[in-house]
Amino acid sequence: AFMANDIKVGNVEISFVLDMLPPPRDPSAMFPTTDTHDWEPYHDALEDCQLQLYYGHFYLRSKGQTIMVDTGMGPGPHPSRDNRTGDMLNQLKISGVNPEDVDLVVITHMHIDHVGWNVDYTAPEPKPYFPNARYLAPRLDWDHFTKPEFAANAPWVEENILPLEKMGLLELIDDGHVVNDEITAISTPGHTPGHMVFNITSQGEKAMVVGDLLHSKVQVERPEWTAGVDTDKEASQKNRMMILDKAESEDIVIAAGHFHPDDHIGKVVQLEGKRYWQVIK
Repeated sequence: AFMANDIKVGNVEISFVLDMLPPPRDPSAMFPTTDTHDWEPYHDALEDCQLQLYYGHFYLRSKGQTIMVDTGMGPGPHPSRDNRTGDMLNQLKISGVNPEDVDLVVITHMHIDHVGWNVDYTAPEPKPYFPNARYLAPRLDWDHFTKPEFAANAPWVEENILPLEKMGLLELIDDGHVVNDEITAISTPGHTPGHMVFNITSQGEKAMVVGDLLHSKVQVERPEWTAGVDTDKEASQKNRMMILDKAESEDIVIAAGHFHPDDHIGKVVQLEGKRYWQVIK
């Protein structure tokens, strides 16, 4: 079983839960500007020459609150992902968190694998999986994904975001939103129009949960490699570089949920003029 790996940043605890593994893909299917040759120096980032993403997520303990950052793919089975099923609620329980313990859910962006455990459809009436939580999500993603031309291709928004708004549980947030004294949202559009990272500062120590700013540790060295699904490739590159610069210069711990669970908490370091992902064990 994957146990939560925890790290403390000042007074804030960052803990990991794995929701599910999607089917592995050819790396160029994910990063269409790359080919096999480009990946030759980076075989350690692949598994059997395939790119294996992990649908892993972090929850924070801060100021007496338990805060989920994104909610995974959801229970499933998911036809778009080989009919695989999510396991987040179970994994949270294993790490000592019951659904009613979660005070706040903050959403980095409104993609299917980040909002899946928002709304529970097991009873006749939909209800939130986290019954005591408020949900915070980027306003610019709401504006984008609720437009009819985008909504048609994003049924998960209707399933997992709109009901929260009807229940009065959704708060739309903008750049710089203060979640609490230790956690702030930073707008990093590109992957989606409203994508955000959550910045943690406590006792002079810093961390960031980066959502889909990074899909692979290779992007620390190759920030120009951009996911095919990114809505604005240029903004994606620019904001990735901005956050990597900030992470390196300010010694910020980065939590990247799509990385392998052995690698997903690290720092951005320079060595001989090159940038590397340095895992924190």
